[in-house]
Amino acid sequence: MDSAKHCVACAMDLREGATRCPHCQAIQPGAVMHRGGEGRTLLGVCLALGRQLGLDVALVRVLFVIALAVSGGTALGVYLLLWAFTPPSAVGKAPVQRVVDWLTGAVGSSSEPKVERRV
Repeated sequence: MDSAKHCVACAMDLREGATRCPHCQAIQPGAVMHRGGEGRTLLGVCLALGRQLGLDVALVRVLFVIALAVSGGTALGVYLLLWAFTPPSAVGKAPVQRVVDWLTGAVGSSSEPKVERRV
């Protein structure tokens, strides 16, 4: 069984969780930006950005600190928005999506029964 992943653009071998090809920089299909994984420090946003952009996570963190100092706090708002819209794992749901699902379930539960009744 061949479990190696191949780039869609140049057909080079890739590691299993790769979102970009290191040879041609092509974005791979099905690559979901998520905050989970090895190297997560605070909320995992810099790790997710580094993985998505193909950059070292330390470089992304340094760039974030510089952006935080230059922007007067706007970068912190962008960081929190990225956290809210990025799932914690490749199969998880983003915090905003979990809140929307909860609200939909709370509002929808009063109007429709969730269990089918047999008469």
